[in-house]
Amino acid sequence: MAAKEERVLRFPASEKVFHNINAITWYILAITGILAFFKLVPKSTAETLMQIHIWVGVIFTVNFIAFVLIAPDRFYIMLKNLLEWDKDSFAWFKNLGGYPRKFGIPFGAKETAPQGKYNAGQKIAYLLFIFMIFGLIVTGWVLYFLKHALGKELFLLMFYFHVWGSIITTLLVTFVHLPLSLINIEDFKAMWRFGSGYMPFEAAEHHSPKWVERDLVQIEPMKKQ
Repeated sequence: MAAKEERVLRFPASEKVFHNINAITWYILAITGILAFFKLVPKSTAETLMQIHIWVGVIFTVNFIAFVLIAPDRFYIMLKNLLEWDKDSFAWFKNLGGYPRKFGIPFGAKETAPQGKYNAGQKIAYLLFIFMIFGLIVTGWVLYFLKHALGKELFLLMFYFHVWGSIITTLLVTFVHLPLSLINIEDFKAMWRFGSGYMPFEAAEHHSPKWVERDLVQIEPMKKQ
C-alpha cells in the first residue's frame, strides 16, 4: 500500500496540453460564434469576431491533430479507457456515481461500483466531446472553404450541426462537466495546475480503484549507496 504522501501520474503532459488548449479555445470559439450568430453585437464587431473565430479555429484544429499525431500512444490509451465497459461500468448508473447524494438527493445505493480511470459518466461525456471536436473541425472548415460547392440541404445540415451542436455541448460542459469535475478536486487540480499532472494516491484509489489496481505500477525509490 502506498504511503499517504505518494502521488500518481493522472494526466501526462501531452493530455494536459491538449485538454487545456482545447478548453480555452473552445470557449473563445463558442463566445465569438454565439455573439456573431445571434447578432448580439454590431455587424462590424461581428466581422471582427468571426476573424478571431477563424484564427482560433486554426489553433483548435492544430491542437487536436498534434495530439493524435505526436502522442498517438496517449490518444490510443485514452480511447481504450473510454471504450472499455464492464459490469461495473453499467452498475455506475444505479446511483450515478453517488453524485446526486453530494447535492442532497438520495438516489440509489450509497456505495458506487468500482471504476477504472474514467467512470461511466465520464466515458459517455468524453466520447461525446471527442466526437464533437472532430465534427466541429470538419464542418467548420468545410463550411469555410467549400460552402459554395455544397448543396443547400447539405450546407444547412452542416451549418446547424456546427452551430447547435457546439451550443448544446458548451452548455453540457459548463453546467454538468465543470461542476462535477470540481467535486473531484484532486483530479481537477492534476489537470489544470502548472507542471506535472500528479494527484494523491489516496484520491486515485478512491475514485478509480480499478485503474490503480490494474494499470499503476509502484516504483520504489533508489536507495543511496
